[in-house]
Amino acid sequence: MTFSLNQATVLNAVRGGGLLSVVNSVLSPGYGIYYASGDNIGRRPFSPTSFVVVEVGGEAAMGTAPVEKGGYTTFNKVQHPAELHMTFTVEGWTGFAGGLPNLTNLTLTSRSDVLATLEMMHTTAAVYDIDTPDKTYAGYDLTQYDYRIRSDGGPTLLTVTAVFQAVQDVADVTVSSETSQASPTDNRRTQGANARTESVTPSTTGPTLDEVKKAQTGIVPAFQRVAGAVSSAVDDVRKSLGEVVISPRQKLDHAVDWLARSLT
Repeated sequence: MTFSLNQATVLNAVRGGGLLSVVNSVLSPGYGIYYASGDNIGRRPFSPTSFVVVEVGGEAAMGTAPVEKGGYTTFNKVQHPAELHMTFTVEGWTGFAGGLPNLTNLTLTSRSDVLATLEMMHTTAAVYDIDTPDKTYAGYDLTQYDYRIRSDGGPTLLTVTAVFQAVQDVADVTVSSETSQASPTDNRRTQGANARTESVTPSTTGPTLDEVKKAQTGIVPAFQRVAGAVSSAVDDVRKSLGEVVISPRQKLDHAVDWLARSLT
């Protein structure tokens, strides 16, 4: 059982003079709006004179595409945030000035104070808990409100209808890749050139002794083939120069022999 210290109800019961009415007023069902975050957590943003109507509703949307037999799961049903409609009243001192609280209700909250608080709640992101006798609705935020003054209720009675919507919390997603954990790149880096020049150390190493010996082994046969070809050419030249003067022919023979010896 929830105790409600509604000053207006208690005062009216005291004025009625009945002890039973006083007990019933204290033990009446309790309603309230409380901060669920920030520095004022657990406190009330305002205390209405009375709560008139509290309506709570939930809604979900189902997928319209056909599904296989046995394949209908929660994936095919999307939950919409629950909404809570609350109507409450705030009684002022006079209808000519909304900033004057009704001191007879033992409260310092005026109609203007309640409207200013509602506007703050509507324009800022915060979470509130709505307390009712049946259930406490945790994690709601104010999305809409309207107020009115009715002739049958008097010019001092402000009636407010507030719409609260549940804030749907989701689990935190942590990505373990190195790219996601790296710090973001600033604009100066992204606007610069993407190409980057780096000095690369050559991977070629110097020849070894074994490699030099293998190379020399392959060069010797090549020189021998060249020497044979030159010797054959020398013979041809000697035959063609048989009728030439002896002195020039000897000089040519000497040069060809020297070339052949140098190659071998």
